[in-house]
Amino acid sequence: MDTQLKNTMEELVNKTLKAGASSCDVILSKGESFSISAQNNDIDKYKVSGAQVIGVRALFDSKVGLAYSESLDPEALEFAAKAAVENAKNSEENPYETLQEGSGDFIYPSQYEKDNASTEDKIKFCLELESEVKKRDSRVSAVPYNGLSESNSNSYYFNSSGLFSFESEYYYSCYTSALIHEGTKNSMHYHGVMGRKLADLNARECIEESLLHASKWLDAEPLKTGEYDVVFTTDAFEEIFGCFSNIFSGKAAMEKTNPFADRLNQQVVSSLLTIKDIPHYKDAFFTSNIDSEGVVHKDLTLIENGELKSFYHNSATANYFKTNSTGHAARGARTALGVRGTTKVISEGTVKSSDLLAGEYFEVHSLQGLHSGANSISGEFSFAASGYLCRDGKRVTPIKGVTVSGNFHKMLLDLKMIGDTIQATTDKMFFAPLLRFEKMSIGGV
Repeated sequence: MDTQLKNTMEELVNKTLKAGASSCDVILSKGESFSISAQNNDIDKYKVSGAQVIGVRALFDSKVGLAYSESLDPEALEFAAKAAVENAKNSEENPYETLQEGSGDFIYPSQYEKDNASTEDKIKFCLELESEVKKRDSRVSAVPYNGLSESNSNSYYFNSSGLFSFESEYYYSCYTSALIHEGTKNSMHYHGVMGRKLADLNARECIEESLLHASKWLDAEPLKTGEYDVVFTTDAFEEIFGCFSNIFSGKAAMEKTNPFADRLNQQVVSSLLTIKDIPHYKDAFFTSNIDSEGVVHKDLTLIENGELKSFYHNSATANYFKTNSTGHAARGARTALGVRGTTKVISEGTVKSSDLLAGEYFEVHSLQGLHSGANSISGEFSFAASGYLCRDGKRVTPIKGVTVSGNFHKMLLDLKMIGDTIQATTDKMFFAPLLRFEKMSIGGV
């Protein structure tokens, strides 16, 4: 943690109060990143970047104003302070947005030290990632996506009541792909992984996953149009779940764009489902300690046995609904106040995998056109999908060129089975058992 940056934030708070704000808070984001990508046995992109931005939120007569600066010199801070107060004076009344009371320092540095891998090591890793994909299958005509990145981010928060927090994160990620041609047919798949050090990155997983599905889908065919039981991979289910995550947003509920806005403590999904937000989940890649208003994250039950128990709340949504903030405020140095969850965990059920995967079903592995094909309010969706027709847990026929459609809210309400073992997504940010949905509409041939 940089104490000089904390002093700079305190200076901006004082300038904003002096400019006329009744209270204010400041967010400062600072980060460095390194990224490269390889094409045709050569590094085609190489980028080292660093950035910092400071943003202030000023409260004035039940109004809120924002301003930010990428410079931390006294003149820039003075300008940002006055601009935030002026913006507040000229904005509409916002009686619900308030400041988190309290004081003290909450400091959460990354548990992981910066890796000592050299630039040469990183370049070698990236080049070998591409060359290994080509080496393992002669049908690979290209590796369209292939790269490595290293990221170090630092987030600071300080408000006029004396509350300060600091949080940092450090990690690597890499990805590769395989574009396979055979005659007139072609197929491609992409896979990425994350780690804390260069040596932690599982290049083998990236390569094998990319080649496996690209190869399998080369001979894929569409299903016959009809209704099928569907099992999503955990990664695919996280994607579709994310399209409809507004059902947990207190901000969306306040703005009447959350379809469950008036259904708190009512059954909204199958009684088999319990969904929690767990910021320090034991198997998660990232942990979350404090939100963008200085509220410490705690476990939150969103749905229990099918009943909606809570929304994500910040200060404004909590005041609107006459409750307390759940510690899920989201605001960047440049952006207005919103809400955001941490690690979602769907509790396991009681059905063994052998029973859940019995008989015939369509395993959805990859989805395309997610956000353009989803209506977050009605729950209606229509996505292009690839995967496998399976029988008794075994992949029988590779499938692509089909459309999965339905209603997300009804899908969760009519859930058929929930497995007894929790699985993680590739990025370890979402955890769920396998879920089996019956009679979903599949458009094929």
